[in-house]
Amino acid sequence: MKRKHLLYALGLSVGVFALPKASFAVGAGGFGANVPVDTVTIKDMGPLSGKWQFSGGIDGSMAAFTNATPHTFSNIGGISPNLQYSMGLAAVQIHKADGWLHVTYWGGAWQTPATGITSDYGAFNSLDRFGSGGDPFPGGPTFKWWLTVQPSQYWSISGGEMPSLEGTEIGFDWMNPTPLVSNLNNMQATPAYGPQLNFFYGPASLNLQWSDSYHTGRHNMLSYLVTYNLNASGSDNLIAFGHTNMGHTGNPGPFFAENNSSLIGFGAQWVWGPWTFSPEAEYQWLPRSSVQAGNAAAAAPLTTYYNAAAMVDLTYAITKKWSLTVQPQIVYQNGDKADPNAQTYGDWLQFGLPGAPGTFSPGTTFTSLQICPTWDNDNFFIRPDVDFTNVAGFQPGTGWGKNGNNSSQVVGLVEVGYLFGK
Repeated sequence: MKRKHLLYALGLSVGVFALPKASFAVGAGGFGANVPVDTVTIKDMGPLSGKWQFSGGIDGSMAAFTNATPHTFSNIGGISPNLQYSMGLAAVQIHKADGWLHVTYWGGAWQTPATGITSDYGAFNSLDRFGSGGDPFPGGPTFKWWLTVQPSQYWSISGGEMPSLEGTEIGFDWMNPTPLVSNLNNMQATPAYGPQLNFFYGPASLNLQWSDSYHTGRHNMLSYLVTYNLNASGSDNLIAFGHTNMGHTGNPGPFFAENNSSLIGFGAQWVWGPWTFSPEAEYQWLPRSSVQAGNAAAAAPLTTYYNAAAMVDLTYAITKKWSLTVQPQIVYQNGDKADPNAQTYGDWLQFGLPGAPGTFSPGTTFTSLQICPTWDNDNFFIRPDVDFTNVAGFQPGTGWGKNGNNSSQVVGLVEVGYLFGK
């Protein structure tokens, strides 16, 4: 794996839809020019004829951390309360991006650990062994797949299990410059089933998606992505993204806030010599109108609950084999101590799950600093990573540690993997 494969992968979630047609058709998906792929030309198969790209990889990781919370699941890959592993992760991507019919498939066993999300004590632990109760397998082997019909150079239409249009990171393991994604990625809209319209003109593009994002089974989420490429390759770009729930999803309980939220965000990427700079900021809120009188056990929130978050990935290519990425991050989620339902409506970091160690509470300010050097040789890579996290303003019992009263945690992780393709 050439160094640039991991270096530029951080812009992949933008590049999936935003790179110019010289790389692949906007809205068709794909890998861009910097992720290792094998290309096969298929002939005499009608609309399936053309260039097909194949990529993927395997990896495993070991993580150690301070102030561990109690575990409630078995077989989590725990060697000790503060030491866990996850092995056997594998993924494949298949893509065709020429002609009028485009095809994209991403599948396998993937993992997306997030900064600070290390408790399965009534919560989601992103460091638990993949396939365990704390980090279960998905319902099938497919992460996302979609077909795109492109009748014009100015627009196309896609349908299937679509990727999220939000953010500068991508929830797919090694396709980011750090092994832990930010909590911005963790709170944003998920891949979902639905149609998508894609419009593009010169350096600009617009994507509109109607889906059941957050896997709700209700098609009422409208998502959008506006991209402006600053150069011909698309490596430098500006984006605006977001979503809004056009209806109503479920009754108050876990995941209610995300499922019924609105979000607006901005991001960018610039490559300048050995430096890659990718900032992102977002504001996500739960409209008070989402809690209706007809909801079972509903109680109107006493305030508009929101989170405001920002992060930046700063990567420096030291040599052909070594690079270094630094990611500072801050998330603030507001709260109202007088509201008995504040945890349900205002705990964005852990999706409104009941308060317990490692779930965090409304009113929490979460900060982190992640430092990740990467060594790679051809397609083999090793990423040692350290993440310093801190929470302030949390309710006692919702921080880290056995009793949820610790305000800081340090995570050390080593990821080893091999990517397929050239």
